[in-house]
Amino acid sequence: MNPSPLVFGLPHALLRRPRLPAAAGSVAIALALGGCAVVGPDYHAPAVSLPATLSQAAAGNGAAEPTSQAALAAFWQGFKDPVLDDLMAHALQANHDLRIAQARLQQARAALVIADAADKPGVALGASANKQVYGQTFFPGDRAARTKTALGVDIPDARWEIDLFGKFARGREAAAALVSAGEAGVAAAQVSLAGEVARNYFELRGSQQQLRIAEAALANQRDTLKLVEGLEQYGRGTALDTARSRALVASTEATLPALQTAIVRSAERLAVLTGQLPDQMRTLIAQPKALPGLAPVPILRSPRDLLQQRPDIRIAERQLAAANANIGIATAALYPSITFSGMLGLNAGTPAGLPMNNAGIYNIGAALSWTPFDFGTLRSQIRVNEARTAEALANYEKTVLLSLEECDDALVTFTRTQQQQDSLRRAVEASATADRLAQARFAAGKTDFLTVLDTQRQLLADQDRLSQSETAAATALVAVYKAFGGGWTAPAAALADAR
Repeated sequence: MNPSPLVFGLPHALLRRPRLPAAAGSVAIALALGGCAVVGPDYHAPAVSLPATLSQAAAGNGAAEPTSQAALAAFWQGFKDPVLDDLMAHALQANHDLRIAQARLQQARAALVIADAADKPGVALGASANKQVYGQTFFPGDRAARTKTALGVDIPDARWEIDLFGKFARGREAAAALVSAGEAGVAAAQVSLAGEVARNYFELRGSQQQLRIAEAALANQRDTLKLVEGLEQYGRGTALDTARSRALVASTEATLPALQTAIVRSAERLAVLTGQLPDQMRTLIAQPKALPGLAPVPILRSPRDLLQQRPDIRIAERQLAAANANIGIATAALYPSITFSGMLGLNAGTPAGLPMNNAGIYNIGAALSWTPFDFGTLRSQIRVNEARTAEALANYEKTVLLSLEECDDALVTFTRTQQQQDSLRRAVEASATADRLAQARFAAGKTDFLTVLDTQRQLLADQDRLSQSETAAATALVAVYKAFGGGWTAPAAALADAR
């Protein structure tokens, strides 16, 4: 519906009863111009209930002091692995998801510039030249008499809408909140990227370690097979022992392709994350390394630090602020708007006539528009934005709860994985001792070959489980850092506000 030219009715009560004596129109406009109001609810960050502490104490491995922002921002450096550091540097520079987030931030910043300029006068400069042949009903005579030329220069042509009820102020508020959300979006991309690079790197090194264990066990099993074949040849062994030994060798050989595939997949994933071609990961595959030592477990001062340290919480909070500002924008549409316009220029039939005093023209005016009869459309739009704000608030509260869950889960997983490692190390030591004793007793003829096969099989299984557990511990520690928002630097002022 097109706005009505009525000039009355600023208060809410008059919106419901849009008829007002004409004499009050000038008073209403004067009041509006004398003290502009910003309609809609003012934003206040929501209060959320947080626990006093996280279950960090149970996960500590010697870290007693709260983790510094620098340590969280570059957590991978705590593993002291130059290859990981190099991969992370490539990823933070060339990763495509990060570049997408940065482009979205640029869009939000450009939109904020537009919002900042919305309540400022729009000034344009223009020039025109026109030649037209009019019909004889307008200008009798021959063609030359009916041919007219008009030259014009507009210096300037201006238009300005006064922000009477804060429509543009709320627009700037919403745009600024989305810029902050975009900045947090870049941070979130960095956190996710850093976690994925570290996780895939540790999985690659873990697979390489499992492959080394399997190949070492296979070499030992092949030596045992040669021994059993020799014993059978000289009548001291049996065909059953040889068959069992060959089956164990074949079973171990069957584990190698899966591990080799896992190595290649991790390397190719790292290539994508770092913005490189798969061929550039050949060195990583060809030069196996052990898993790096674990970095200190991060400790936050309090769970409240998560409100600003975790980018996803920051995004949800800023989206809530933008939704709240949009209520004000929708509310401002209930009220009249006043626009001033003006033009100063020159108009003449020839270029020589433009500088003359009588060529000057101007135009100045004001227009007021209001939509008092919209069949509930404007108020329904307000309710739409109120519902979106309620949705954004629920999303924010949900994000906070999920972050607490993720932190506790990551800490518990890391703690239990370390406990598992201690048990598996003892199991490997015992299995290695049993294997040595079984082989010695078999060589002395004091036990059968089945015992040797069982001890070899058990040793390989325990070594493989220990390697998997070491990989799981490293990736679980990465998950702890990621859960705490590690991978970017939260502004110190923001953290102070959160506390």
